[in-house]
This record gives sequence, structure tokens and C-alpha cells, in this order.
Amino acid sequence: MFDNTSAAVSTPTTTPVSRGSDPPSSVRPILLVCVAVFGLMTGQQMVNPILAPLARELGLSELALGVVMAVGASGVVFASGFWVRRARARGHRTVLLTSLGGAAVGLAGFALVAQIGLSGSLPTWLVFVLVVLSRGLLFGIAWAATPATAQSYIAGATAGEAERVRGMASFGAAQGLGLAVGPALGGLLSIGGLLVPMYAAPVVLVLIAIVLAARLPRASAQPRGAAPKRVRVLDRRIWPFLLIGFGLYSAITIVLMTTGFLLQDRMHVPTDRTGVQTGLITLAGAALIVVVQAVVVRRLAWPPHRLIRVGCATMTAGMIVVAAAPRHCGSLSGSRCSERAWGSGCPASPQHRACERPPRNRGRWRAWSTRPSPWPSPSHR
Repeated sequence: MFDNTSAAVSTPTTTPVSRGSDPPSSVRPILLVCVAVFGLMTGQQMVNPILAPLARELGLSELALGVVMAVGASGVVFASGFWVRRARARGHRTVLLTSLGGAAVGLAGFALVAQIGLSGSLPTWLVFVLVVLSRGLLFGIAWAATPATAQSYIAGATAGEAERVRGMASFGAAQGLGLAVGPALGGLLSIGGLLVPMYAAPVVLVLIAIVLAARLPRASAQPRGAAPKRVRVLDRRIWPFLLIGFGLYSAITIVLMTTGFLLQDRMHVPTDRTGVQTGLITLAGAALIVVVQAVVVRRLAWPPHRLIRVGCATMTAGMIVVAAAPRHCGSLSGSRCSERAWGSGCPASPQHRACERPPRNRGRWRAWSTRPSPWPSPSHR
């Protein structure tokens, strides 16, 4: 999904967290916060490759899966600001642990609903509602806390543009690494069945939460200084970047959500292999995300505006290849090209925009189900 990010609308004006005379003392908590980001992305991406074949096995249509993703993304949008405020009041450590625990509960509930749904014990409409509540609402709201809190902590723990760029680059690298490890692990586990990665994902989140609880100092996550100044979404200094972020991650979500359906519909890949191939495609793009974030961006030293322009153009080219690829060429190659372009387009991600210096002045239930009875399937037209 969602490969989603936080929607912070506040300008960090906090005094940097006290780092003392030893720089590594501030680096270690930042790395631990990035571990939380890595764990969350890994857990999410372990499930994403099998969403398309799972939806069809459950009798849910492409539209129904899109609604689940939209509900989760809406939870991210509306909950991010709340989590940042809670982090300031209760500490970043508490919010990060709450986020990982809530996300684990959401994914575990989703796995349980999927297992019951695959057994045929529940009607399709009830399965859909439960999936929306677990994978959509609960997971989305819990997911929102980690990226928002991590970026808030990094912004408060760093001083100056150069140090903040390095901190946000670590945040981006953690995301990219999770995007690489998650699909690979999820695709590999899907060989044992669709439910295996679904139950493994919450276990990963719980393990990361245990590491965080044991290693992240309580006091290190508490910022000091005045509360950040509130900024309106339509503020002319930030709304262009928010609009770019909306378009960027809408495009990424569309690619991620439709890749499995393209493999099944264009290449007739069976259900038991769709998860593996989707994971490989996502892994190809995620590998480039890591390379771009860790190597290319640092070596090019381009300003954020140029990174955004080049990244968006590259992503657009990759998605055009997927859309225009003829069937006999196979969608797998086209999808890999798009995912690689996504990886190359990752310089347009929010952590780079965060470092930018602001200027001065179909009808009823039939649309939701793919089971042949009692509702006709849109895929059987």
C-alpha cells in the first residue's frame, strides 16, 4: 500500500535534542528510530505482494481492494498530525511502540479474517467489512505514527541543513531497505501459501518493537523548546510540495496494487506464483531506491527541486511502459521497468522535500465482489 508517508503540516522549530559533546550519542537513537521505520515497512511490504491474488481468492474485486487501500491511506492522512502531537506530549518512544503494536494487531486481525474468509465461513460482504476495519482502518492509523514520529524526532535531533539531510537520508534508506526486504521475504514465504507471510508480518513488527523497547532511551525521544508553529495546508510555502507528494504516492500505490492483477490478467500467472513474482518486481524497484538514496543522491548533490523534477519524470516514463506494453512482450518486464523507474524517482520523496528551505515571503455490491454467486463478477465480463 501502502507504500504511504506521514502528512506532517507543521514546521519544526524545536530546539535540537541535547546531544552533548559526543556526536554518536545522538546518532544511535536516530538509527534506532530508523530501525522502527524499517520494521514497519518490512511488515507492510511482506503482505502487499499477495494482496491481489488474496483478494480474488476471497471474492473481492479490484475496486474493493482499492477501497481498503484508500481507507488505510485516509487513516494515515488524518492521524499523522495527532501522532506528532502525542509524541511531543508522551515521548517519541511511547508513540513508536504504540504504532508498531497497533500495526501488528491490525495485520494479525487481517490474517485471521483472511483465513476465515478463505474457508468460506463468512459471506463476502462481511469479509470485506472486516478487511476494511483491520487492514484498512486499524493498520492505517497505527502505520501513520511511525513515519510521522520518526521525521519529527530527526528534525528535532539535528541542527543545520546538512545534518538534517543526512538524518532524513537515513530515514529514506530505512524505508527503501524495508521495501527491498519485505517483498523478497513475503514472496518467498508465499510459496508455502498466501497465509504464511500474513502471519509472519506481525511477528516481525513485534520483534522490532521488542528491540526498540530494550534499546531506545526513554528521555532521548522527548523534544525540548517551544511547540512547533502550526502551518495551514494551503500555505503557499508548502502546498506545492504536498500536491507533489499526493501525486507521487498515488502513482506508487496504483502501481503496487495493480501489479498482481496485471500478472494474473495479462500473463495468466496462477495464484500460487503471483505473490512470488510480484515480490520480485517490487524488489527490483526497492533495490534502486536503496542505491539512489544511499549513493546517487549523495554523489549528485542536486538541489531538492531538481531531484523532484527528475524523479517524477522518470516514474512517469516507467508507468507509461507498463501501460503500453503489448501482451506478447509480457507485463513482467514492463512492470519491472516501472518499479525500477519508481526507484529512480525516489529522490522526489518527502524526506528531500523536508530538507527544502522554504521561500521567504459500478452498482451496489456487484462492484465489490468477484465470486460468481450470488453476484456476477466484473472479471468475467
